[in-house]
Amino acid sequence: MKRWEAWINHAGWGLVAVSGLVYGWLKYFASHADPDSRLARPWQPAVLAVHVLVAPLAVFALGVVLRRHALARLSAGERDRRRTGLVMTLFAVPVILSGYVVQVLTGDAARRWIGYVHAGLGLIYAVGYALHPLATRSLPDDAAEMPAEANHHGS
Repeated sequence: MKRWEAWINHAGWGLVAVSGLVYGWLKYFASHADPDSRLARPWQPAVLAVHVLVAPLAVFALGVVLRRHALARLSAGERDRRRTGLVMTLFAVPVILSGYVVQVLTGDAARRWIGYVHAGLGLIYAVGYALHPLATRSLPDDAAEMPAEANHHGS
């Protein structure tokens, strides 16, 4: 993956994650400054706007990463960080779809439910994204693939 591809991926998903976490905190956990308002803070709509406007950058970056990084590594048979990469890839689709759907739903109950789904899946995705570079090499499928020293188990 080229440097600009990594940069756009980190910038897109980083901004989406930070704005999503801030918006989620404001919406679900922050005390309301004005008891007559549904907003926790006056800047809550601006945080949501940043989240919605930067999301297409993250989706574009995901396409670049899938093509240039994930699919290339999978087809080459590389095993490093495969588990976290697959989790992120699998969670990306419902995170993206629920993010679009929550914007167009008109029913309060449906919008709330999809909002919770989007927030939960987004949080899992963000944790996976943070752990992906730190993930250790996946274990081999069988002991035959292991180096001879590793098969002795200290005996």
